[in-house]
Amino acid sequence: MKFVKPSVEYIPQENGLDGMYKQIERCGRVCYKSEDKITDSSSKGFVERMIKSNHTAMLEHGTVYLAMPLETILPIEANGWGKYYHNPYSKSGVVCEVNGGKAVAVTTNYRVLVENGWLDDLQFLCEPTEYHTKRYTMKFITDRGVSHELVRHKVFSFAQESQRYCNYSKDKFNHKITFIEPSWNMLLSGVYNGIDEFDGDYFNHALRDTEKYYFKLLDLGWTPQQARSVLPNATKTEIVMTGFEDDWECFFDLRLRGTTGKPHPDMQHLAQLAWNEFKDKLNLEL
Repeated sequence: MKFVKPSVEYIPQENGLDGMYKQIERCGRVCYKSEDKITDSSSKGFVERMIKSNHTAMLEHGTVYLAMPLETILPIEANGWGKYYHNPYSKSGVVCEVNGGKAVAVTTNYRVLVENGWLDDLQFLCEPTEYHTKRYTMKFITDRGVSHELVRHKVFSFAQESQRYCNYSKDKFNHKITFIEPSWNMLLSGVYNGIDEFDGDYFNHALRDTEKYYFKLLDLGWTPQQARSVLPNATKTEIVMTGFEDDWECFFDLRLRGTTGKPHPDMQHLAQLAWNEFKDKLNLEL
């Protein structure tokens, strides 16, 4: 078995349509831990397969910024951008100037365009202006218990490492189950005692037994989705979250500042790491 610390990584989306495809692939491959299959030309095919298989949830991680023509101010429905104003997964309505012309700033995601048949609007694709509501993507490495709290923020889009399909006895996982060292144990045990383990005998023994029996069940012919039943909350997982800036503000209010009650220590520690990413990588203090 192996222990790692929780961590958070900001995942920026590259420019243009190709950058959006790459973002969707990078986020989507977290589910199966198949990042090794990413190449310079693999992203568009990955996205097309997601659409063909109706696995469109992953498309939500592709942020789309549009500068839609401003036909008239009112009524909203008379404008091509009006449909985004009424779409719960999009934000629009602010007039901006792009390439010397008046337009309406629209922020949405690729799933909205695909499922509503609005792909023609990609002709208005642009880089975000100061008038566009921004969306941001973060990848969390945490334990399954904390991830259950993350997914309660239903306004976000998620992609999570799947215990149904990830077989931790395989070479790609080094024949080990990885566990997260809880934040409270870092304080009690003096952080790490070695490369893979830390002090806390009962905790270590319990997880070592879990790993042994998980692998034994696989040897007996159980599938990963069956054997996962014995895995505890301490098991490491990777989960990607994409959301609007104001959604992240709400997230930090609840999970870092505790505006509705004291957060779980591990959740609060993870939220602090995410807040640091916003501050250091994006120069934002939400």
